[in-house]
Amino acid sequence: MLNRVQALFLRLVRLVEDHPAPLRRYFQLYFAILAVRLCLEFFSSHRLFTMADVLHISLWFIFIVLAFLLQLHLFSGERITKVTKLVVVGFTIALTAPIIDLIFSGGVGAKMNYLSVNSWQDVAYAYVTLGGPSLSRGATLGIRIEIILLVLASFNYVRTKRGSILWGMASALSIYTVLFVSGTVPQLLGWIVAHWHLQYGPDDQSTLLLLLCLDMLLLGIGLICHAPRQVGRILSHVPWGTMGIAALHLAIGAGLALRSYPGIWQLNPTTLFGFPLLLALAIAMATLLGLQALQMRDLLPALQAGRARNFLIAASLGIGYAISERVVFVVAVIWGILFLLNEPPLSLRRAPLLRNLLEAIALLAMALLGFSMFGGPMVGFPMAWLLPLVLLQMLGGLFVDAGRPRDGLLDAWLYARQGPLRALYLALLLGCGIGAGLVFHVSVIAFVTIGSALITAMLLHMRWPSRPQWALMALWPIYGVLAIAAGQ
Repeated sequence: MLNRVQALFLRLVRLVEDHPAPLRRYFQLYFAILAVRLCLEFFSSHRLFTMADVLHISLWFIFIVLAFLLQLHLFSGERITKVTKLVVVGFTIALTAPIIDLIFSGGVGAKMNYLSVNSWQDVAYAYVTLGGPSLSRGATLGIRIEIILLVLASFNYVRTKRGSILWGMASALSIYTVLFVSGTVPQLLGWIVAHWHLQYGPDDQSTLLLLLCLDMLLLGIGLICHAPRQVGRILSHVPWGTMGIAALHLAIGAGLALRSYPGIWQLNPTTLFGFPLLLALAIAMATLLGLQALQMRDLLPALQAGRARNFLIAASLGIGYAISERVVFVVAVIWGILFLLNEPPLSLRRAPLLRNLLEAIALLAMALLGFSMFGGPMVGFPMAWLLPLVLLQMLGGLFVDAGRPRDGLLDAWLYARQGPLRALYLALLLGCGIGAGLVFHVSVIAFVTIGSALITAMLLHMRWPSRPQWALMALWPIYGVLAIAAGQ
């Protein structure tokens, strides 16, 4: 009997893993299953439909599936594309939990929710009993049967792939532990809030944002596992010096907002997750720049680049919206400038001076992003900072152009006179710093900081065999501190 069950299990696994359907169809299948599961859960739990609940439960299931997928890939050693197909098809098991609850409760249903654990004793008891004493709240009977099926299937899959019971047991224990931890998200968040001595706001979204951050982390790991060479290739073409300067502008904008509009931005459980979301936004934008650099050099197929670009744009806008509505608008502005610079039909990066102006405006938009994120209204950005910042970045762009041979008469003229132009740039940089401090009453620290950061970025862009690259990169945290001080 067991041999027949095992043979059927292996036949189903091979059928799913070797199915010729493209991977994107499995993503669509996942959301189809999710929609049906949400409907069944709402009926089983007698819960009123709200979009907040839909987003919350959807993000929780995305975390479960991604964590399950990555662990199964790690323990089995199987290719992640095959594991993805298997996990998504296996996600149909999620449809059974609300149906089981309705059957065993005589149509009454049960309240699916997070686990109620208030002490380490509660945690230990709930872990051993698959969810605690209650079968009608939290981990219901349907959920526990669902967990048992998933853990047993994972054990058998890894044991078969590795040919080792120990590997199977390790995978089953790890997967169950992650499933259990996912049921204690509010308690984990409560510990974070208590550690930072924060206070919940009236419209708290911290649980939602915590799940979103975890989903993005696991998704990033999954993409790296899926295409490590392509990801490394894209990241190697990211202009990290430019990203560092953009971070400085963001810090200056944040400092200006905190100084000009004190008390509007408060650190609470919701705004706390703005920092990891901002990091995720920076990674998405950096990857987009690296992708555009590869595309401009014709080093990436157009169809593949187009799909990756669309995904990164959608991800950037989604992350921006998760931070705030004003931030998503500024992200759209930054993307628009990058599109004008790097994408056909215009591709304005080929136009001297105009590309320098657009690059300066893009960096200025980064300052506006920091300003908006920390409570400042966009129209309230100090006008005295606009012209000096744009002028400094224009000069910095010309400084870079002078060290890079390009096509075009103006580019050739700049490259032929790179030595005198660099000396002139440094003199103008010093003059702008002093003049801005006198005329616009802007902190000279800001211009010394930006000037130093520009010089560091130029050194990183130059192809010197003996350049101390890591030492130069280590200067960015110092520049960031100075930039915030300049803004305040």
